[in-house]
Amino acid sequence: MFRSPGVPTRVAIRRVFWAAVWLAVLLVAVKAYYLGVPPARALGDAENYLRSLAAISYVDVLFAAVLWAAARAVLAAAGDRAWIARSVTAAFLVFAAFSCLYAVANVVIFGVFGGFLTYPLLSLVGNVRMLSSSVNAHLTPRVVTSLVALPAAYIVLVLASARLVPRADLRWHPRDGVAFLSLGAWLLLGQYAFANDWATRQDRRIADNAHWVMLSSWWEVVNGARTVRMTDKFAASDLDDFAPLGVHAPDAPAAVLRTIRNRAARQAALRRPPNIILVVLESVSARWTSLNGGPYESTPNLKAESAHALTFSNFYAHIGRSSNSLGAILLSTYPKLGFRDLTEEYPRLPGTSIAALFRDRGYRTDFVTPSDMSWAGWNDFLHLHGFDAVHDYRDLPCTEMISSWGVEDRCMVDRMLQLVDENRNRPFFLMGWTTQTHHPYEPTPGVPLLDMEKEPVPDQWELGRYLNVLHETDRHLERLFDRLRATHLDQDTIVVVVGDHGQAFGYPHDTYIQGRTIYEEDVHVPLLVWSPRFYKTSSRADAVGSQVDLAPTLASLAGVPPAADWEGRNLLGSAHPPRAYFYVAEDHFTLGVRENQWKYIYDLREGTEELYDLVTDPTEQRNVAKANPDVCARLRQRLAAWTEANRRKYEVRAQS
Repeated sequence: MFRSPGVPTRVAIRRVFWAAVWLAVLLVAVKAYYLGVPPARALGDAENYLRSLAAISYVDVLFAAVLWAAARAVLAAAGDRAWIARSVTAAFLVFAAFSCLYAVANVVIFGVFGGFLTYPLLSLVGNVRMLSSSVNAHLTPRVVTSLVALPAAYIVLVLASARLVPRADLRWHPRDGVAFLSLGAWLLLGQYAFANDWATRQDRRIADNAHWVMLSSWWEVVNGARTVRMTDKFAASDLDDFAPLGVHAPDAPAAVLRTIRNRAARQAALRRPPNIILVVLESVSARWTSLNGGPYESTPNLKAESAHALTFSNFYAHIGRSSNSLGAILLSTYPKLGFRDLTEEYPRLPGTSIAALFRDRGYRTDFVTPSDMSWAGWNDFLHLHGFDAVHDYRDLPCTEMISSWGVEDRCMVDRMLQLVDENRNRPFFLMGWTTQTHHPYEPTPGVPLLDMEKEPVPDQWELGRYLNVLHETDRHLERLFDRLRATHLDQDTIVVVVGDHGQAFGYPHDTYIQGRTIYEEDVHVPLLVWSPRFYKTSSRADAVGSQVDLAPTLASLAGVPPAADWEGRNLLGSAHPPRAYFYVAEDHFTLGVRENQWKYIYDLREGTEELYDLVTDPTEQRNVAKANPDVCARLRQRLAAWTEANRRKYEVRAQS
């Protein structure tokens, strides 16, 4: 015979019911904060706003409903055991209150990183000091108030609702019908609106449930998930793009002979081994510089120096993550197709760094940055890969931090000038990595801001700061070129300037910060090779290449044999394939390849593909994948070969 539950269980059922209702309401409110204040100009605007709100919050409402169902099942099994009823209620309230706070925090994190908090991102908490400037830029008073007040308000609302709207028994109540009908309507509207309005938007991942994203990313890590894989069949020769130079394609002997002849000719022309200065511009895509015909005069000095340089038009980063770019540039190795920073996951990554290659030939090797080398294990990684000394902000002639990321780029150039003077009588390999162009793009105090915006970028304020910081960094880099000329080292020095990855400001695609997409503003980076001895006039190269190709190209220019374990190819050699590979790793994977004029993008989770002809459509506005299925199929095979080569390499390292 059915027994009505006791008073503690009935109270628990009421509280869990209202706890789930208010959790759903507040999670929807958090997503409403992301959308901003709803427009009220016309009824049509209000309808569009409601559709958008449902599209990005219906999964959160489902999350609250699943929690309620789980708690209700436990209460039903508990019977009249009061201590279980009270424990379930307390646990539900505490977890739900934390979920409200977590939801607000993740909306802020989404604005900074382009995705919700994941387990790999959580592993960076040791670098929270460096992240603080980027995070604080989004911690407005309204956000801070929400973080403090929302959990408390949630508890008050639940307890008040359970007290003011009591239930005498478990019989069906009209408000139950209202709740379940509202739930069903919101889920149906949200799923429909997402599929029709949001599925192709760059910020569509805001529709995910932040709690599930964290749980799934944690499961991938603890479950032993390694590298991404694709099932497409490919030819064995497709793996040649990723084979080390020592086991290169069948035409390797002829290519090696050409390299030896070219090296001998250059060595005969040189008075001494050339100095190498490699400058990496933090978060700088080619789009925002003055080097590739863009509208922005942000790097006028580099543009002027290109009169004695080779400028590459189609050079790419592999991912919008500095640590992985560092590994690719130094070791000419493709980074692991994974969620973690390469330098932290593999501090002793095997391979010959270009710094070690030059140090073994008597070069002095130094690395200089105005940032903090404790980030993602960089200090250990650099010391283990060929540098005599690593200088970060602590070693520079500056004491005032421009942001939590470090001091002014001016301070880095000051130290580089000192090292040039100290090593005038011996060859040196000097690598500098700027930081001021990292978000939040903190301008140099006292320097007037210029008006350089030229395009309909949604966030003009952020872009204006960014362009001014880049302009200031460019001004200080010119001091380096001037010093080389003044000391007559310009004829014996090769200066390379490259971006580590791009940066996005909402135009020409609806994406911001870095690493969210593999559109041009995220992965197309500048590459300038300056050498008055080699380049009497301005030269331009259209070869398609990427960061793994930088070390072999530098070695060739310096007349040094490339390392056998390098996976890149000399950009100036005939054996270089006309391809570059790149990827996104957030809570999912997106892979891409540039081959000649084609750029192909494949989203592994959603199974969607994009194809652009960059000759006729350089801003990637017309997806022509459906009109070119054969091109898509072939380039997808190349991506499958990349995932297989990457899996083989890093799974062997994980087991060794």
